[in-house]
Amino acid sequence: TLHKSKPYGLTSVVERREVFVESLVDTAAILIESLWPSATCEDRSVAEAQILPLRTFIEETLRRSRTSYSTLQVALYYLVLIRPLVKNLSGLSEELVALQCGRRSFLTSLMLASKYLQDKNYSAKAWSKISGLSTSEINANEIAFLKAVNWKIHISEDAFERWSAAL
Repeated sequence: TLHKSKPYGLTSVVERREVFVESLVDTAAILIESLWPSATCEDRSVAEAQILPLRTFIEETLRRSRTSYSTLQVALYYLVLIRPLVKNLSGLSEELVALQCGRRSFLTSLMLASKYLQDKNYSAKAWSKISGLSTSEINANEIAFLKAVNWKIHISEDAFERWSAAL
């Protein structure tokens, strides 16, 4: 009888990748909860929406968008980059108020990381379907984020290597 099993090492590589992705999702949830203590923000576009637990929101967004782990790593870098710029609500321009929400900031950073790293990207309409936010809000959040960081989203190879090692 032939024994059907995966070749030695293949399972461990797959398992290591799954563990790595799970730890990145955990890191994303911890990062959002740490940087945005009120990560369950009010959703202005959907009245009385069922709000998913943060980790489930992250997993579903990543699954629906088929995000690679390198894109997630860059998105987390962008979250750390944007947070000090939108920390205090007082004096914040109206367009930046949405970025006071950790979930919206996460989604926006994920969109920008995808655009930064990938040749083919989802449209704002596709991100709208993925997230449940309106296309106009998707576009407004993206512009607000880019203006807040002065359109500087480049990450040097050295900075990315250090960031990846830290994650």
